[in-house]
Amino acid sequence: MWPIKYLLFLMLLPSTTLFAADKPAWTIDYKKLNLPQHPKPVKIGNEVPHEPGYKIQFTPDNNVLVSFWERRQQTELVTKNSPEKSGTFFVVLILSEETGELIRRIEWPVLGESAFGGYRFRHGSCIYPLPSGGYVGIINRRLQVLDSSLNIIHDRVLETPKDGRYELITPLYGQYFIFKHREGYSDETGWAIWITEIIDSKTFKTIDRVNLPNSEVWDIWGDRLLAINFPNEHYERRLLVRKVGEIQWNDLGLTQGGYSEAKYIYNGTIIVTDVSRQSPGRKGFWFTIEEGKKSDPVFKDRLIFKPSWNTPIIANRVGKESALREALDLDTPLWIEAYNINTKQIELATKKYTNMVGHAISPDGNSIAVMTTKKIELYNVNSKKNKKK
Repeated sequence: MWPIKYLLFLMLLPSTTLFAADKPAWTIDYKKLNLPQHPKPVKIGNEVPHEPGYKIQFTPDNNVLVSFWERRQQTELVTKNSPEKSGTFFVVLILSEETGELIRRIEWPVLGESAFGGYRFRHGSCIYPLPSGGYVGIINRRLQVLDSSLNIIHDRVLETPKDGRYELITPLYGQYFIFKHREGYSDETGWAIWITEIIDSKTFKTIDRVNLPNSEVWDIWGDRLLAINFPNEHYERRLLVRKVGEIQWNDLGLTQGGYSEAKYIYNGTIIVTDVSRQSPGRKGFWFTIEEGKKSDPVFKDRLIFKPSWNTPIIANRVGKESALREALDLDTPLWIEAYNINTKQIELATKKYTNMVGHAISPDGNSIAVMTTKKIELYNVNSKKNKKK
């Protein structure tokens, strides 16, 4: 007789009759790209497994962008005239959207950075594409703007923040980006205190600073800022907007208990996701705010999404939690849906993964990339439409 635990496991296997997944256009194994493997989550003695800290995105011209840390052993002996070199490198790979083949590999030696047990040092290197062209990143504790070939255009040395955390927010539209660092926490509310700069990626000049108590800037679209305000310790949150360079914030008048997320989408509309506290099972919903007007809510399992730059298609991460899987210490299956905000229709659904590392959607909304602990897969969102034509 099979063990009860095994029978329960069989009950949890995905059913093809209940879940029709699209097939990836291509799959690339880590070994082919010579990528570091994810370590086993086990501490051996005093050694903590090194995490590559993978992040998957798309370039401005819709190719796949993968960034990670790679640790290497020093091969040269350390002498007085030959000091120890960095054993850690920040690496960026650019893969063809059409085939997954490697187009380019770029790496920078970094000092004092690593990732252990799945946790990145908060001032660690990162890179993000800009819709105005090129990239912005923090590499080796330097804020940099790079061109499309990843050559440095602008460069600024950063001091280590008091609370050890930098953050970059790049827009879906426009040439301004947000650079902020955390300086501690408010004694009054307990919320984080952020120092926020709005920087022009073309000139590298700080054109605005945000100094709003008990608030945090969440997004930017063109010259429009979106912030969240925590006016008291009761977790009542308010959404605020204003233009870059102005002083007065416009309160959108939303005072629900706590928004899961709010950000701009492709046309400058604000989308807000939340969870209903009244409905059974804490049902997720979302609504939009356009020209100050709030739409009716759309009830759907929570939107945990990444938007495309130029289309209403978002890449929404979906997962069905199960008390039974949790009892058996099994990971929750996750998949990505290409969801159209305008039509409220699912354009594509990937297969289910129990080892997903991250996902991304291309600027044109035509491709979704999924990264697991062993491979990278790309899906064509419009493949069904093209076949119909």
